[in-house]
Amino acid sequence: MSGELHKAFAPYVLKKGEPYMNARQQSHFRKLLAEWKAELSQDIDRTVHTMQDEATVFADPNDRASQESDIALELRNRDRERKLIKKIDETIAKIENGDYGYCESCGVEIGLKRLEARPTATLCIDCKTLDEMRERQVAR
Repeated sequence: MSGELHKAFAPYVLKKGEPYMNARQQSHFRKLLAEWKAELSQDIDRTVHTMQDEATVFADPNDRASQESDIALELRNRDRERKLIKKIDETIAKIENGDYGYCESCGVEIGLKRLEARPTATLCIDCKTLDEMRERQVAR
């Protein structure tokens, strides 16, 4: 996950006795997600412009292959970011619906620290751990 933005984003400071996923917390995560999405969108736009500007035809097959490999890698990264933007949009919709911050599997609170680390998290740490264990067992 491209997480440079939200690592630099000021973490939420919990006040004593503050209820979970109150309006301040929702506003914090909405802002964090919107800024993250804007940064990813800028990266995608920058890549498109760079690829258009650097469209060079190399006579040497090795240079051409290297350029194609670089472009393929860049496109894979941008596709990953495009999918992340979709997930960010879904997460913002959850905030709007009041469903944000709760595990999709068991319904418990995901927790502010986990959401700070992965704002698009949909599972609590226990359900995510079980999910990963199941994935490892199926992969064998």
